[in-house]
Amino acid sequence: MNQSECIAALSAALAKAQAVMEGAAKDSANPFFKSKYADLSAVWDACRKPLTDNGLSVVQTADFMPDHPDMVCIETVLCHSSGEWIRGRLAVKPVKADPQSVGSCITYLRRYSLQSMVGIAPEDDDGNAASGNEGKKEAKKAEPPKAKTPPPKQDAQQAPAPEPPCEYPEFPDPEPPHLKPGSPLHKKIEASITEAGMDRDSFKGWLYEKGKIELKDGKPSMSTMAEKDAQAMVDMWSKTVTNYNTWKQKAA
Repeated sequence: MNQSECIAALSAALAKAQAVMEGAAKDSANPFFKSKYADLSAVWDACRKPLTDNGLSVVQTADFMPDHPDMVCIETVLCHSSGEWIRGRLAVKPVKADPQSVGSCITYLRRYSLQSMVGIAPEDDDGNAASGNEGKKEAKKAEPPKAKTPPPKQDAQQAPAPEPPCEYPEFPDPEPPHLKPGSPLHKKIEASITEAGMDRDSFKGWLYEKGKIELKDGKPSMSTMAEKDAQAMVDMWSKTVTNYNTWKQKAA
């Protein structure tokens, strides 16, 4: 989460808005989990007027993450008329790469991001359901557990339950692209080595010692060098040659 340098006025306004906000009504059905939930419209209905009355607004935009191109990301910004703001991002991976799944993920992310940002909770929340209240304010007496009955068999003609729109993602560190043998960048490095009169094996040994390349088949290999490191080396070739010659003299 990011925020403006000061959020004093925003915090005061949000506190006033939250004092009059009510829970979002769970008026939509989820056929997959056979449960009710508060959809995006219900969440907005619960918070729009309290936010507006206190000089607060919400902006939600879809964002693209270059390191995770298969993810759908929503950025939510809570703004105050003073110019103060709070910003947060949330991302998930669609089950399918089609427009309907992507659209479902965007709505899903907007709903949960908005709830989290302004402090909205569904009226019939998980805590009430778990405690036996099931959305009612007053406590109910505990009832004896009922005997479990096996679920009815599904008709062969009945359509299967739809897949949920999203799944929670993992964020593995992306593997950086490496220098490809025979690529224009690789040929430029080879030509520069020849022009500088460097010994290739010695140069690779220096790069390996510097941690820029790794062993492949027991020998330092240029193909293990990150492409960005190779480009940076070419861009500062004169400095590279100087550093290499200094290393070579000390190693002699």
